[in-house]
Amino acid sequence: MAGRLREAGVTSLAPARPTRRVLLGLAATVVAVLLGTFGAPSASAAPAGDPPWSPGDDWFLLTSAVDESVEDAPGCGTAQQWRWQGPGAGEELTLWYVVCDDDDEAIGLAEWRGIPGRPVTGVQVLDDEERVRWNGGDAELRSQWITSAEDSTALVELRMPCEADPRACAGQIGRFALDLQDTLAADGYNRVNTPGYNLSDVLVQTIVFVVFIWVIFVGPFRLIAFARRPRYRSGSTSPRYHDLTRVVLGARWKRRIRMAVWFFAGFLALVELNSIVAGDTSAALAVLVALAVLVGLIALMYRLIPPHPVEDVRPARLGSLSMRGGVGMALTTIAYGLLPVLLVIYVLLNWYAGASGGWPVDTAAGLSGRWEPLVGPLYPIARAFAGDQRIWLVPVLLVAIALLVALDEFGRRIRAASVADALAQDTRPHYLYLRSFDEDSLKLPGLLRRRGLFGALSLFRQVRFEEVLVQQLSMSGPVIAIAPPGARIAPIGAARASFSNDEWQQHVARYAQTARAVVLSATPLEVRQGFAWEIELVANYLQHRRVMVVLGPWKRSQIARRWATFIGAVGAIPFFAPIAGPWVPDGVTVLAHSDRQGWQAWGSTRRTDWTYSIAIDAATKAFLPDWS
Repeated sequence: MAGRLREAGVTSLAPARPTRRVLLGLAATVVAVLLGTFGAPSASAAPAGDPPWSPGDDWFLLTSAVDESVEDAPGCGTAQQWRWQGPGAGEELTLWYVVCDDDDEAIGLAEWRGIPGRPVTGVQVLDDEERVRWNGGDAELRSQWITSAEDSTALVELRMPCEADPRACAGQIGRFALDLQDTLAADGYNRVNTPGYNLSDVLVQTIVFVVFIWVIFVGPFRLIAFARRPRYRSGSTSPRYHDLTRVVLGARWKRRIRMAVWFFAGFLALVELNSIVAGDTSAALAVLVALAVLVGLIALMYRLIPPHPVEDVRPARLGSLSMRGGVGMALTTIAYGLLPVLLVIYVLLNWYAGASGGWPVDTAAGLSGRWEPLVGPLYPIARAFAGDQRIWLVPVLLVAIALLVALDEFGRRIRAASVADALAQDTRPHYLYLRSFDEDSLKLPGLLRRRGLFGALSLFRQVRFEEVLVQQLSMSGPVIAIAPPGARIAPIGAARASFSNDEWQQHVARYAQTARAVVLSATPLEVRQGFAWEIELVANYLQHRRVMVVLGPWKRSQIARRWATFIGAVGAIPFFAPIAGPWVPDGVTVLAHSDRQGWQAWGSTRRTDWTYSIAIDAATKAFLPDWS
């Protein structure tokens, strides 16, 4: 049909002869006046130019008009509409057509106009790119698509009456759509795209963006960090040493399998959401059945490969009982409450910044009655980020998230429980954590869990060593520590108390004697006077002799030097002398002591939150009967 049109001299957007243009204009005007309301309701009576295409020689052009309702659409030209009468009874066809600067404007205008009715699937003929919908109330079928050339994009819409059987009507309109697109392709409009920019598209774009950022900026650093992560010797012939390397590896692989299944379930949920948005009932039903089967598999999976106990750690939530605790909880609640609001606003801004390019409005007041959520207040911001400026939404989002993270971090710190608060809220025997203050900021790879808003959102997996230690020990009792002199806001971790130089020793001695166990860090940079006094207290004056020794996750060269410093200070003390022997490899992470069992040790070839959590879990389970 396109060939016949070109042979007859009908070409897309080609300039018409003056005489023919005048005759067509007069004819269109007369017909429009005579037919009145039979013209398209969205178009004015002003005549349009020559149509870029004709459905055939046996079709008569009834009306041509300019659609003034979208004349203010930015980046788009004049929208024109033509209506033909076919050779058969009741045969009509309407073409609505506008040329825009690029895809964003054309897609935005398509979203503004919308297509009423329900989707008709499986009938697309333009590489499944056009939108076909049937409106039973108006007895009309529409096919809409955008087609792009090098420097412009056209939004095309065909309409025809359809009382019933939309699939049969779609077969008829599909032939015209193919012929029209062939004609437009001859003028360079050879790329066909879907004229839609909806919430599903934004969600997909957001997910793709996150994956892209991870692959480009995070993945390589993860690989480098993994390659540089030191390995330690964790073998020993002594029955007192327990190598946990295989236990950790097995627990992590089981977790990976469960996470892979959950990611697949999340992917299916996104497919289900996309099917619902697209109105594809059959696909939505099929995915729903697959999700139901997957839920059953997940339940079975948790029975066959259950999580390791350290994955289900839920320590008692201790907080300050003062007004500061209430303020801190309020700040954290605000941060967590604003996060989903911020993400929803980002998704909507991303949506409107891309879709509003062709909206024929200048102000938010022109959006009254639109169905899009919050479109009025967000429209001015979205227009500021339209087009190439949309990429700046990402740094704005990151800055906003950083502010929420800082708010949550500050709230968590000021609501941290003091020693008095912790002992009042948790009456179980406590642990006293003695360490060199230079280890308060020590971090390690966070492969198991991360706490707080920053931990939940951070792409870089680092957690504070003290938090890992405290979280695992808190399963059997609160953990308390002495704050360094001058500390005003305590870090997150053990409950802290601050004392003067004249009284701190008597308080440490009292807390040590009543503790379930004393936890002693064995990797100081140097053994200063205060830490030396604490070592002396544990070795010679602690009556119950319930002690746990932990080695911090320092670099391999540092940990060897720090361990040697500690052993040099305690090696001559009878209580600590056994751990200075060669049976303790450099992969040791935790040692524990009781009078009945003596010293035992646990370690692994790696130092992550997994290895420390599993080691502390194993040590406390082995020694709790002696420490109770």
